[in-house]
Formats: sequence, structure tokens, C-alpha cells
Amino acid sequence: MTLRHNGPMARYSYSRLETYASCPLKYKFQYLDRVKVDVGPSVEAFLGSRVHDALEWLYGQVQLGLVPTLDEVLARYGEAWDAEWTDRVRIVRQGVTADTYRRLGEKCLRLYFRRHAPFAEGLVLGLEEPFSLDLGEGIELTGYIDRLTKHDGDVYEVHDYKTSGNLPTPEEAARDVQAGLYALAVRARFPHAREVRLVWHYLRFDERLVTSRSEVELAELRADTVRRVREVERATEFPPQESALCAWCEYFGICPAKGHRLVLAELPPSRHRGEPGVALVDRLAALKRELRETSARLEGEIAVVEEALVAYAREHGFAVVVGTEVEATVVDDEVLALPGSGDPERVELEDRLRRLGLWEACATVSLDKVKKLVRDGDLPEAARAEILALARVEPRVTIRLRRRRPAE
Repeated sequence: MTLRHNGPMARYSYSRLETYASCPLKYKFQYLDRVKVDVGPSVEAFLGSRVHDALEWLYGQVQLGLVPTLDEVLARYGEAWDAEWTDRVRIVRQGVTADTYRRLGEKCLRLYFRRHAPFAEGLVLGLEEPFSLDLGEGIELTGYIDRLTKHDGDVYEVHDYKTSGNLPTPEEAARDVQAGLYALAVRARFPHAREVRLVWHYLRFDERLVTSRSEVELAELRADTVRRVREVERATEFPPQESALCAWCEYFGICPAKGHRLVLAELPPSRHRGEPGVALVDRLAALKRELRETSARLEGEIAVVEEALVAYAREHGFAVVVGTEVEATVVDDEVLALPGSGDPERVELEDRLRRLGLWEACATVSLDKVKKLVRDGDLPEAARAEILALARVEPRVTIRLRRRRPAE
């Protein structure tokens, strides 16, 4: 499924964009630096591939006019599992074995077979069908569709098989970005299509979620995908972004966010406190905690003393109260308070300032907002360049404390 284009194109895929969204550093390792790591696939990914292989074979037989039996499908799955399995396949979850996952794949295939046999739901147009979609602005989106079918009345269906343990709600399925991108690709190839259905098979649950996208939704998705690509292209920093998925990442062993954890994993727990990094973090946390406690106590004492000082000055009619080394000026008057940023009346205040022609005189530039626009916003390149011409790069080291994550 290919759309022709002229000139060089920036090639992206849904998985590539999602990698950047989930962890910019993983994106850099995988797509920019092309770092090779000597680790095998996760058992979850291996399971998904073998189930996909079996279903691709099944529908390949259907294309030939044959209907395999369930035993034949399971046999094909088992043969592929045995042929592809190696000790390099990673099992991250505790308490499960390769056989646990193998049986799970068999369960998924049994459920699917019993629900869909004899597999006469539409004409199969393609299996693991590649597509290339021109999004405009020199951006090409590529990918593969598990199964593409056609029904009477120019109705096309994109089928995708999921072996994950998460079942989305219908509302989440209706917002699924991957499904929307597939719909864009199919409509580009078949502009005469009356309808494009997106059928996601959640095999563990024997559930299928069917959605579609309107022309307005597809136009918005196209524009948003272009925006995401531009955000990736502008990126100059690629910080690690930790999540529950880190344990499955093939770059875990070289990730700077995990390096110290790996050091500690090599030590018995009894030696953790004496490790230099642990000692420094613990000391810093203790000092900051002490600072917060001391500040809170002192702020309370200051408030009490200030209240007493104001009362003393009022009682004696003093404007200045003298100490041994310093003196305190006590100003007892009224101040003007205007609606703050969280006040419901703030909008009305801003509207009145604009109407009175006072907005330019009162408004100030938020430098944080300007920096965010330059870093993340969809600014025209000319505007971005003009702002950067007035900027300077200053070295900065930031240390943040947080509660430790559970052992990984």
C-alpha cells in the first residue's frame, strides 16, 4: 500500500513517535544513535509475534480457499514457538515461566478460532500489509496492518491483534491514535471507501472493539501527527522518562537513570547505606527535611512576634520600634488587592484593562512561557530564530529528591 511522493521525506512510524512520547532517551538510543544492545526480546513481545504468525498463516490459508482446523493452527503456533525460542528471551515478571506464556498464546488462539471460524468475514486484501502515507510537509508515515479486509458496499476493515493484558474502554478505543493512522492510510489508498472500520481484537479477553473516524477527526489527527513529528525534530535534549515499563526496556543496562540501581543490585542490602551515592542522597534529603522543618517553625515564630510588635506599636502610637542593633518600621495602612490568577474575577479584570487601553502598560512577559514556546511550541522557524538570537545558554545542574521506587 504505497503512496508516491517526490523529494526527500522524513520517515516516521506510530511506534517511533510513541517511543519518543514514552521516553526521549530510548528514542535517542534506538533511532538516532542506533545503539545495539545484546539482549533478546521480552517474552511478551515474543508471545505476540508467535500469535501473529499463527493468525497470519491461518488467513493465508483462507485466501487459498482452505479452512484450517484449530489443531492445525495450534500446531503451527507450537512449531513457530519451538523454532524461534532461545534462552535470550527475557522473562521479567516473577513467578512465571516460558510455559505460562506459551499456554496463554494457545488460549488466545482457541478463543479467537471459536469466535470467528469459518473466517468468512469479508475478502482478505492483505496480511501484514505495509503502507506508506504522505502526511504532507515532507513527512512520510509507514507501518504494517495485521489484516485488511473488504466487505460489500465498499466497506474496508483494518484488523489488529492485541495480546496485551490491558482492555481499553470503548471511549479509549475511539481515541486510539494507531487506529486513526491506519484509517488515514486506508482512505488514502481507497478514496472511494464508503466506510473504514477499525477492529481491534483483544485476544486474552475474547473481545473486539470496533470504531471508526470521521473526516474531521482524521484531519485533526493528521495535523497533530505533523505537530508531533516537528516536536521530535526540534528536540535537542533527550531526558530519560522512568515508568512501570522500564523493566522491559532493552536499554535498561545502559540507562543513566538506572545505572546506580544496577550498582546497588550488585551489593547486599546490608552494604547499601555505606555506598557513597546512597550516603550523599540520604544526607541531602535529611538536610532538606531539616530545612523545611526549621523554616516552618521559624515562620510560625516570626508571625507571632510580628503580631505582637504591631500591637505594641499601635498601643503606643509608634511608627518605628528600636532594637539593640536594628529597628523596625511599622506601617499600618491599607493596600490595594486585585484578582489573582486563580480568582474567578481575573478574566473580567483583564477584559477591562484591554477595553481601557491599559493592557500593554500593565502586562508583563512570562519568561517561562517564552522558553516553553521555544522548546515545545509550534512556533514558525523564523520567530523561533528571532527569540533565540536574544537568548544565551547558561550551565545548570538540578538535583531533585523523590521517594525511591520499588526495587526493579
